[in-house]
Amino acid sequence: MDSNALFSTTFCYVIAFVAVFLATAGQILLKRSANDTVGKKGFWRKFFNTRVIVSYGLLFLSMFCNQIALLQIPMTVLPCITATSFIWVFLFGFCILRERPTKRKMIGVAIILLGIAISRL
Repeated sequence: MDSNALFSTTFCYVIAFVAVFLATAGQILLKRSANDTVGKKGFWRKFFNTRVIVSYGLLFLSMFCNQIALLQIPMTVLPCITATSFIWVFLFGFCILRERPTKRKMIGVAIILLGIAISRL
């Protein structure tokens, strides 16, 4: 049986957006872990704690989901979907981690949105 017949186009788009949110959750966990280990000594505590391990698991799972999404989504579209994860990290960082949006971050998000818009023309 053909692998393309197993997954519909709609399912692959859903998987692509699931991958974006898995990657976003992983990056937020990494940021939270980095914030919590500031000033603490010890290599093992910084890099081998539950949050870091779970976040890398989420990032790996998002890569796996992207591979499934590529079965039906054109390679010209998937990077645009994946690029939105940076926007979600910016928004969730503001809402969850209470990070202040700097001018530099806002310009970065604007550039990403502009790049997505240009690539879709």
